[in-house]
Amino acid sequence: MKILMVINCLSKGGRERRMLELVKELKDKNRDFDIYLISLSDQIDYKYVYDLPVKFEIIQKKDKDFSLIFKLRKIIKQFNPDIIHSWDVMSTGYLTLANLFLNKTIVNGVIYNSAQNSDAYDREYFKIKFFSAISSVTVANSYAGVKAYKASPKKTVCIYNGIDLKRFENLKPVKQVEQDILKGKKNGHFIVTMVAAFEMRKDYDTVIEAAVKLCSYNQKVIFLLIGEGSTKSRIMQKVPAGLLNNQIYFPGMRDDIESIHQLTDVGLLITAPCEGLSNSVIEYMAAGKPVIASEGGGTDELVKNEVTGFLIENKNSNELIAKLEILMQDNQRAAGMGLNGQKWVRENLDIKKMTDAYIALYRKFVNKKTGMMVQTPLLVNN
Repeated sequence: MKILMVINCLSKGGRERRMLELVKELKDKNRDFDIYLISLSDQIDYKYVYDLPVKFEIIQKKDKDFSLIFKLRKIIKQFNPDIIHSWDVMSTGYLTLANLFLNKTIVNGVIYNSAQNSDAYDREYFKIKFFSAISSVTVANSYAGVKAYKASPKKTVCIYNGIDLKRFENLKPVKQVEQDILKGKKNGHFIVTMVAAFEMRKDYDTVIEAAVKLCSYNQKVIFLLIGEGSTKSRIMQKVPAGLLNNQIYFPGMRDDIESIHQLTDVGLLITAPCEGLSNSVIEYMAAGKPVIASEGGGTDELVKNEVTGFLIENKNSNELIAKLEILMQDNQRAAGMGLNGQKWVRENLDIKKMTDAYIALYRKFVNKKTGMMVQTPLLVNN
């Protein structure tokens, strides 16, 4: 089966990683998959893409680049894919135009959040609804996303993110990570980690408000705020000099998140209620850590309140502090939540389940075009 995959860029992000891990699993699972992968940007943070056994090409997109339509159209004609899989709004727009009159099946992966604060006048929201309506099928990674975009149940399938659990094997020695990140401070400290882009959709303001207040009277707590983005410098300015790189750390972008989670005591995702299925939360749970997250969106499908962690009100720093203190004071409860979450992820979000679901989806449309009467039901998580 030939699959053309197109994505806007390969910057650090959950969607980008999910696509690459799917590609890797497809090639490992069945060598009959011939995959042509295109990035519309030369921003490549996941360098292992060059090691994958697929054809990979960068086509640098310019502003309002109409020539890109004809470049993609030429590739579609020459490669003749059975399936075109677009992974974001930008790639879907260009591929939709490039595919005119070629009538290839487009699997549209544009629903990756739950956009609860959007409406029909929001440009991004409108684009996603439009492309969902005209694509062969739209894939969402949460039921909250399906609901938020009012997507057609006949043309939409929910496939949860998968995680390669092998990522949590052969980790860096704990002492090495402690020295690298904390200069050896882990012993006796309670480590609170949030892995998220520093962008407006992530509520680092509430995190910092809680962190500064909690650290002012508890010297045993340490916050690791991992990521980069447009709001980072502003957020860092909110941290008093005495706490910066003493109790509140900004390690930047990291490639060793799995190793860092050996230090983590609790994982955070404090955000607007627009998340899809957060890879950060999945990683916390896979590492056996309890989670504190903002309620709403796809997060409610991941975190079971008081079982695998706590769901809290949006923009409520006092509730965040209260839940952190519960976990600090009750190690047994924290460990139990972590184990519950780890068990759930291993049973429901293994990368192989996600891959099987995509294979079933691809085959459904290939069989439909060839007229084969093979039963290939969509594998959708509930």
